[in-house]
Amino acid sequence: MSLINQTYPKDKYEIVIADGKSEDGTLDVVRKFQDKYIKEGLVITVVTNEKKILATGWNIAINAAKGEYVTRIDAHAEAEPDFVENSIKAILTVDAVCVGGKLTSLSLDGAENVISKVLSSPFGVGNSSFRVSSQACYADTAVYGLYKKSVFEEVGYFNEKMVRNQDIELHSRIKAAGYKFYFDPSIKSTYYTRTTLSKMLKQAYGNGFWNMILLKKGNSALSLRHLIPFAFVVFLMLSIIGGYFWRTIWALGLGVVCLHLCLGLYFAGKKTHSLLEILEMSWLFMSLHLAYGWGYIMAIFKKI
Repeated sequence: MSLINQTYPKDKYEIVIADGKSEDGTLDVVRKFQDKYIKEGLVITVVTNEKKILATGWNIAINAAKGEYVTRIDAHAEAEPDFVENSIKAILTVDAVCVGGKLTSLSLDGAENVISKVLSSPFGVGNSSFRVSSQACYADTAVYGLYKKSVFEEVGYFNEKMVRNQDIELHSRIKAAGYKFYFDPSIKSTYYTRTTLSKMLKQAYGNGFWNMILLKKGNSALSLRHLIPFAFVVFLMLSIIGGYFWRTIWALGLGVVCLHLCLGLYFAGKKTHSLLEILEMSWLFMSLHLAYGWGYIMAIFKKI
């Protein structure tokens, strides 16, 4: 619904839905929207994603789109009413092939719980401009970006072999071709985070796993912030092993863990004034980074 309720004229854009042969009544709902909004000039097209792979669906939808620009929104996200309008304004005025904006993380019930606070903290998920910046600037990536469609024809589409982090891999090819990304804080969207610890850790593990797959394939898109949790887990593993030969190493490892927890308390204090939430968030930061780093470790032994 968020892409339907836009301030941009409905006869100036279209919505393409990639359906993975759903059987839950999704298509019936889509048909109702098609009949309702065609009267206002909004065309809603459905394409079939036979492979039921996310990247495949995106690629099919991009090819089916008739405009000069394309964007996408995940199922667990919403765009602000002026999302399309501000994206178009930005891409027409800057030297970039993709523009993106500010992402806010909330829980599925619309509240900002401790997990959403962890996933919106720079200590939890890094300092990407779309998470922490409030100033328009050129950036190294974009979230829910509006792309010039022509860039796909030049550098290729989303990698369908990647289960996660397809955007990171694509963006590395775009930057390698000499193109730029631009961040505009007026372009706003909301992502509804995993509301349970197990779901958060599963997502973190998967992100780390597929980041290592990118590294093994020689992809240089990852920045230092992506590698820190991996280095943290490797250090702890070496500390545990090394401590059997020199116990001072155990003390060093424990000191690093305490430093992490203290940093967690500090950054948690920037997100909430509740003492209970601050304590909880410090351990959630630790759990998130361990899961993320462990994903890297496991991917080392996986051949894809």
